[in-house]
Amino acid sequence: MQKKIIVMLMAVAISSSLLLPGLVQAQEQASSDDLFSLLNKLDIAASSLRKGDADSAKASMDVASDVYKNKFSPSVAEVDVDLDNQIIDKFTVYSQSPNEVDILSLRSDVSRAASLIGVELSPLFKYAIFLIMGLSFAVALFTTLVSKKMVDWKKFKESKAKISEYNKELREAQRKRDMKQVYKLQQRQPEIMKLNSAMMSQNMKPTLIIMVVLLPMWFFISGIFKGWVVAWLPFVRIDLPFIGPLVVFGMGWWYFLNSLAFSQILRKILIGD
Repeated sequence: MQKKIIVMLMAVAISSSLLLPGLVQAQEQASSDDLFSLLNKLDIAASSLRKGDADSAKASMDVASDVYKNKFSPSVAEVDVDLDNQIIDKFTVYSQSPNEVDILSLRSDVSRAASLIGVELSPLFKYAIFLIMGLSFAVALFTTLVSKKMVDWKKFKESKAKISEYNKELREAQRKRDMKQVYKLQQRQPEIMKLNSAMMSQNMKPTLIIMVVLLPMWFFISGIFKGWVVAWLPFVRIDLPFIGPLVVFGMGWWYFLNSLAFSQILRKILIGD
C-alpha cells in the first residue's frame, strides 16, 4: 500500500515538473494589454521629445524595452529571430539617443512582431481616431435634436436680434456722445435684461438634460482611453496658455475638436442657428 502511494506521489511530481514550464510560459505570454502598454510607452516617448523632455523620453523607452524583452521577445524570436534582434538593437540604440522618427519606426516594427505571434491591439485603440470621431458626431446629433425639441428657436432668434440691435444702437449713441439717445436706450435696459435672462433659461433646459445623460458616458469612455494617443498633430507642437505644449491629441482633445465642428455644422443644418 505504501509503495503504491509513493509511486502515485512520484507520478504527480513528474507530471507537475513537465507541466509547470508550460504553465509559466502560458502565464508570461504577451497579451493585448501588454501591447497597449508597449505602444503607449513608445507614443509617450515620441511626444515627450516634441515637448523637449529627453529624460522622460528615455525613461519611457526603457519601460517599453523591458516590456518587449520580457513579454514579446521569446515568442517573436521563435517566429522571426532577425526581426526580434532588429527590435532589441533599436531599443538599445534609441534609448540612448531617442529620435521621434526612429521611435515611430520602432513602433511599426513592434506592431508587426506582435502580429506575427498573434497578439493584436484591441479595435477600440486600433481605430480610436474613427471611433471617437463617430462618437462625437452621435453626441453632437443628440444634443442638437434635444435643443431643437426643447427650445423655441423662433422666439430665441427674435430675442437675440432685439438684443443685438439694442447693443448696436447703444454703442452708436455713445460713440456720437448723443446723451439724449443714450438715456432713452438705458430706459429699455430692464426689457433687454429680461430678454437675455429668458434666452439663458431656454439654453439651460437642454444643457441640464444633456449633462445628466452624457456625463456618466464621458467618464466611462475617458477611462477606457486614458493615456492613449489618438492622433498626432501634423506639426511639432502648439504652445497653449495655462495648458502648455500640445503635441498629440488624446481622447479628450480629439473628441472636443470633432464635437465642436459637428455641433456647428448640425446646428446650421437642423436649427439654422
